[in-house]
Amino acid sequence: MSTETVANVAHLRSQLTAISRNAERAFERAFDLQQAGAPAERVEAALAETSRLQESARRLREQLGEQPVLH
Repeated sequence: MSTETVANVAHLRSQLTAISRNAERAFERAFDLQQAGAPAERVEAALAETSRLQESARRLREQLGEQPVLH
């Protein structure tokens, strides 16, 4: 595996970690908004952000699945 490939895998894993963390925060924000009685539009917007981030994470996982694995 080339150094470039290793760097690319590391970059993708870093992105995946950040996106997953942001998705978790967006979900918590949606829950908190709902519990606080926020307007439905705000809750829905936070849930939509969660879905968008989860989709981004799914695509990154697919890309990582295509990369050679270090052992």
